[in-house]
Amino acid sequence: CDGGEDCPSYHFADVDSAAWYHLAVDYVVENGLMSGYGNGLFGPNDALSRAQLAQILYNQEGQPGVTGGSGFADVADGAWYGGAVTWAAANDIVTGYGNGLFGPDDPITREQLAVMLWRYARSKGHDTTQGGMVIREFSDYESISGYAMDAMNWAVNTGVISGYEDQTLRPQANATRAQAAQMLK
Repeated sequence: CDGGEDCPSYHFADVDSAAWYHLAVDYVVENGLMSGYGNGLFGPNDALSRAQLAQILYNQEGQPGVTGGSGFADVADGAWYGGAVTWAAANDIVTGYGNGLFGPDDPITREQLAVMLWRYARSKGHDTTQGGMVIREFSDYESISGYAMDAMNWAVNTGVISGYEDQTLRPQANATRAQAAQMLK
């Protein structure tokens, strides 16, 4: 894609057609998974929120009807992400923080994103068991939270997540919208 008028991300002033994430943004926009902010910006370097990822996966499923609530005290009835979080909770894709809270506006970390994608893949019947602990190849693998270890290993094994040039995974770092687009692609 040359970034011209036929490019799915053409109308986003902040998407550089020469950037590493360009084709990933094209993919998520073209497939209705992500959109911009409505002001001509996509925000590729902005942190992705937990609610945004729930909405992305809900979009992937065609926004099926939901009933009842999410079960999280901080997910308000009628919130733009309410149906997405309710759907994700009903399908065991999200479990929240364990204290009755989901943290919809919290930036999602790379390991949290991996866990949600791993659970989503599992809900679709994909094999999410991976042999070997390839994450040990990264110098910071010990900083991966225990609950995220299998998911991060799956994400690295399947190519959903790759490390940085300095051989780190940075599991506790916030995931950007561009990184999420690349992982989804």
